[in-house]
Amino acid sequence: MKYFNEIITVFECDSTMDLAKKLKNFFNPPFVLQSNIQRFGRGQYGRSWNSNFGGLYFTEVLSLEQILGFSTFLSIPIIRVLKRYVNSVKVKWPNDIVVGRKKLGGILIEKSDYVYAGIGINVSNKVSEEFKKISARLSDFSEVNELHLFYEILDEEENLINEFLRNGFKNFVNEYNENLIFLNDEIELESNNIYRGIVEGVGIYGELILKTRDKVERIFSGTVLNFYE
Repeated sequence: MKYFNEIITVFECDSTMDLAKKLKNFFNPPFVLQSNIQRFGRGQYGRSWNSNFGGLYFTEVLSLEQILGFSTFLSIPIIRVLKRYVNSVKVKWPNDIVVGRKKLGGILIEKSDYVYAGIGINVSNKVSEEFKKISARLSDFSEVNELHLFYEILDEEENLINEFLRNGFKNFVNEYNENLIFLNDEIELESNNIYRGIVEGVGIYGELILKTRDKVERIFSGTVLNFYE
């Protein structure tokens, strides 16, 4: 049985996240909204997301009682599918999909009346000059159609989501850690304070486990500033 009630596609919108918040008055969650272009796409902390034609941009609207670990869970079906096209793809906690140190995609979770999960992936879209040094595109590694990729990701997620709904993130921890780019590396991270330590992986709630000089920290949200291999 399919998990999502509706899949809605539009050619262009300001932001799939913002439009999805309006459409929840007309469609029963869980549903998905996909757009070929976002005029004002955004990522974590309101950062602009370059959303030209040729990329994959969509927002899922879900009614979840427990969202702890959901953003890290959502990385799993995305990573599984992307590895069919580029095996070196990894996840950078908490919400980036990367190839090497270049960003291929990202996940943004917002919670209000429902859970809104925005996903953006660079496929064959044009990347502006200012972002070329830090961005990767799937088409640089393999031939892929963004709409085909979209349905592959949804199919993989639907195969896994009942396990998450029953047991949370804990059964996906090992797979996530196997794909974590800075596992066992030293990083610098900002989360209220600045932390520096060795990454031991993520825990059963998707929290980052960081061994600092003084103790082991469990960090539930933050931004990785630097990491050292």
